[in-house]
Amino acid sequence: MNQKAINIILAAGIAVALFLQLRPGAAAPSSSASPAAPHAVKLGYVDLDSVQENYLLYKEKMDLFEKKKEDADRNLNAAFQKIENERIAFAKRGESITQAEFENFQRSYQTKMQNLEEQKRVLEGQIAEEGENTLNELRSTINEFLKEYNTTKGYTYIFSYSASLSMLFYKDSATNITDEVVAGLNASYNKSKKGK
Repeated sequence: MNQKAINIILAAGIAVALFLQLRPGAAAPSSSASPAAPHAVKLGYVDLDSVQENYLLYKEKMDLFEKKKEDADRNLNAAFQKIENERIAFAKRGESITQAEFENFQRSYQTKMQNLEEQKRVLEGQIAEEGENTLNELRSTINEFLKEYNTTKGYTYIFSYSASLSMLFYKDSATNITDEVVAGLNASYNKSKKGK
């Protein structure tokens, strides 16, 4: 099961639990102890699309990641082109090529192409892993910030929202804390940059 499916299932479970907890007339958990005072639930959400557009660290990390991808593509394309140029130069010799030369070139060409394909697979794997590590690092940074942020704000739940993966059926813009979160993330990031 991929991560997107897991996130959807978790979000649906949370939504059902919240609905059951917050609906009018929801039964309080049975207990022989006296009932606790009702706890006011305070909800907020962060628009991930806005975070991607405005969070400086996110933009910096993604720019570096894209540059690495482009460099890898450029290097691989140059290597493929070099092998292709060798093939074209060899073919231009035409009828002067002996059978033995042709067979040797064919073996060498196939070996080079296989090596390059393997190098491409390894690079793609490394880039995918680095991309996942970058996103995990960013998620961790945001989560840590939200823990600190929420010590003074008192939200019971802070959801994430994205137009491409929406788990919220309705959102009241009054509960949108994205601007505050992005401003705080950027301030924290700028402060950490100055400390280096």
